[in-house]
Amino acid sequence: MANPLSRTVMVTGSSRGLGLEIVRQLAVADNPPKVIIATCRNPDKATELQALARDHQQIKVIKFDVVDYKSLPSVVEEVKAAVGSLGLNLLVNNAGIMEKCSTQMFGVPLQDLEPQMFRNVLETNTIAPLMLIKALLPQLRVAAAATSGPAGAPRAMVVNISSIMASMGTFLDRHGIYAYRSSKTALNMVTKILAEDPEMKGLLFVAIHPGWVRTDMGTTVAPLRAEDSVSQMLRVVANINEKQNGVLLNYDGSVLPW
Repeated sequence: MANPLSRTVMVTGSSRGLGLEIVRQLAVADNPPKVIIATCRNPDKATELQALARDHQQIKVIKFDVVDYKSLPSVVEEVKAAVGSLGLNLLVNNAGIMEKCSTQMFGVPLQDLEPQMFRNVLETNTIAPLMLIKALLPQLRVAAAATSGPAGAPRAMVVNISSIMASMGTFLDRHGIYAYRSSKTALNMVTKILAEDPEMKGLLFVAIHPGWVRTDMGTTVAPLRAEDSVSQMLRVVANINEKQNGVLLNYDGSVLPW
């Protein structure tokens, strides 16, 4: 990634799928970040992530369940220790869940949807990213103040991994998936609110649809490989400017309707 986003990066949900691939591609890049913080709920079981960390000393693995808000202060301290005076240039809110059942590929039929199931998805996909952004704002602001770059280039950025299924303007005709789609639509609104908040001057916020990717969540029938999705997303992120603050982007850089 191009300066300034080649400095310090944090990726949630890094034990598998898109998160793991983001960490991998950052680590092997020609100009890798100085620090890559990879979080997951169970680092001891994240064998691929741990192998990457052994091969690339800039990767720091942190145990973090995004809905464990009591752990946020200690996580923030670990981030501060890892990034030092550089602050945090890029936060990728990738961790997410989808309601599932055994009778259909995606989502849960309305008759089987329970309130707690909906709450769990909303908690993980919408509330948790916002609370993490709130907790890490001081470190994002340090990076924004410390980093210089070309005119219009972002100094510190938050990327929220969203979905085209959250787009009301596109509205793909897939039945059900009430909780996941609603939670990502809410995440899009959170992204837009942050981008318009005058208190967030110097920070950029974007939501990105990674495509339908072959992961545990996307299923094995998805057409897009994780490595292809991530390579394009990172190229897009490296070239985002202030004009794209608060937008929903496709993984190829095109703008999607809210």
